[in-house]
Amino acid sequence: MARLEAILTGVPGERELRLVLEQLDPGNAGTFTWLDQRNASLALMPSSAAAPVQVLLELRGRGVLGVLVTSREGMGRGAPLSRGVLEGLLQRLQQLLPEGGLRYRSDRDGPLEPVATSRTGDPA
Repeated sequence: MARLEAILTGVPGERELRLVLEQLDPGNAGTFTWLDQRNASLALMPSSAAAPVQVLLELRGRGVLGVLVTSREGMGRGAPLSRGVLEGLLQRLQQLLPEGGLRYRSDRDGPLEPVATSRTGDPA
């Protein structure tokens, strides 16, 4: 069973974040549901999947958003469908939340080190 997690920091407060997360509604490709004031769920059916990929979005407080992707896909082959859902979701979140920063991805062996930049903004 696939279980992939990511953590974003620097996200807006609860009300603003709710508006942003609602933009993730997949339309005909799945469902978007608010579980409560701080948690939302996406159920996605990738075209080549036999079972849905579930996504839990959890506002953990103080500008931290947890993203959990789960499916029945086996991790022995690296869970490419689930990993693809996580990748696409993180790209979309970074577009919607440009001030947010990705701090952790379980499929990247833990915490991500911030990239040092020079005054011109180019990587050091």
